[in-house]
Amino acid sequence: MVNKKVSDKSKLTKMELVFLILAATLTITIVSTSSPFYPFNPWDDANCFFTVGRGIIHGRVPYRDLYEQKGPLLYFIYALAALITEKSFIGGWIVECIMASLFAIFSWKTAKLFTEPSKFALALMPVLLGVTYTTRLFNFGGNAEELCIPLLTIALYFGLRSIVEDDGLPNNKEAVVCGILTAALFWIKYTFIGFMAGFIIYILVLTIKRKNFARLWSLVWRFLAGFIALTVPILIYFLANGALKYLWEGYFYNNIFLYHAGKPIAGPASIPVVKLFYIPFYCTRAICQKYPLFGTMLVLSLISIFSLFFFDKAHRKKTLFFLILTFAFTAGVIFTRNSFIYYYAYLEAYCFCLVLIPAIKGLEGLGKIFKQNPSFAKALVSGFLVVVYTVLLLLNKNTYLFMQKKDFLVQYRYAEIINQTPNAKILTYDVMDSGFYNAAGILPSNRFFCFLNIETNYPAILEEQNRLIKEGYFDYIITTYFDESEWNNYELIREESDPYVDYTGIKARDGYRLYKRV
Repeated sequence: MVNKKVSDKSKLTKMELVFLILAATLTITIVSTSSPFYPFNPWDDANCFFTVGRGIIHGRVPYRDLYEQKGPLLYFIYALAALITEKSFIGGWIVECIMASLFAIFSWKTAKLFTEPSKFALALMPVLLGVTYTTRLFNFGGNAEELCIPLLTIALYFGLRSIVEDDGLPNNKEAVVCGILTAALFWIKYTFIGFMAGFIIYILVLTIKRKNFARLWSLVWRFLAGFIALTVPILIYFLANGALKYLWEGYFYNNIFLYHAGKPIAGPASIPVVKLFYIPFYCTRAICQKYPLFGTMLVLSLISIFSLFFFDKAHRKKTLFFLILTFAFTAGVIFTRNSFIYYYAYLEAYCFCLVLIPAIKGLEGLGKIFKQNPSFAKALVSGFLVVVYTVLLLLNKNTYLFMQKKDFLVQYRYAEIINQTPNAKILTYDVMDSGFYNAAGILPSNRFFCFLNIETNYPAILEEQNRLIKEGYFDYIITTYFDESEWNNYELIREESDPYVDYTGIKARDGYRLYKRV
């Protein structure tokens, strides 16, 4: 039987909703270089996505005409951003604000399932947002992990709501939404579906244990309906453009079979069964050690999971089983190789919202300690949290670009030169697309338009680029290091470097060379 009183607790008031959206929007606006307060988003990943998105609205087909490695839905999202404007990342900033708002809303709804927060406790949310979006795994903003964290937070809320308010299983509408969420995760980056795999296994265990197969089938077909509803339009797009084989090759085959797996693991950890557990643990631990803020939040999240043993006595077995299972599968599917990129772990930030539960309990406990003036104590702590949030925003690694002019960046300085040649053809060679196409307002004229982390096992990229360079196909080439003696038909016309803060927080100079066809 549904507990109406508990059900009402997770609903948001208008004040809460407005506050959460404003806090999320302010956070992204200050932190993400896609926002109007920054001259440009210089991150190569975001620019690759935006370049392909711009290509889509001009009739180019991902993988077939513009080769990149993420899922097609991510490119369609950036195509929507490009429809708003192709001249900046404003569209991307709007997408980030929407997704951050969803993260804030469902994080707070999740916390309200287990707590009864006062208005002062809302001050915890800006701090959660500040920590989540200022961790260096966020980098410059706009990556796939950042955009998918809210989707996992929604699914997390559905799972916990069904445990606290219902019989432990999602309702019919939530099953459809979970199918859509799974499809979105799958078509953005298929390694993101670990959480949903854990969710599905949780449902299977619960329904089989109860021998409630009718309910299981009801959830399964609704889940599949949601998954198919998003999947079919994507497949139709590639089928209509005769590009299904390019989708298979670019998104699935090359990512599965041609990515470097890292150094072989020695010792007991090389045993296949042990390896399944060792690699996720090893990779997550390595990320936590390298990024203390992220590691601290992740440890606090895991502690918060076990704190529910005391806060949720009526449902603690199902709650702990659900949370541990979904987190284990999230990490297990993200990290399948001992070679990984730093931001892979960022997807695990979906569980940061669990830290709110003991934090709210602690804040509300102040009222009992300061019986004479509990509101003053809560207000004092809330003010402190606002200060912490402000400090987080001011110390975010991207502040060196805040309010700078466009010509502060080499992308726009090179664009002034490139745009002197009508219909110029350019190539970023041996470097990823760091925004030179987008700053110049030019689309790539060849399929393999930049460096990717797959060239060693996929020589077609460099073979095409080297052939076109030899033919003098490009008007300009942007690169960092190359043996100039091999480029008889190109001359170096500019070499510049910009200040740069990388994902480790280290300040450096990022240099580029601009070559022009002789």
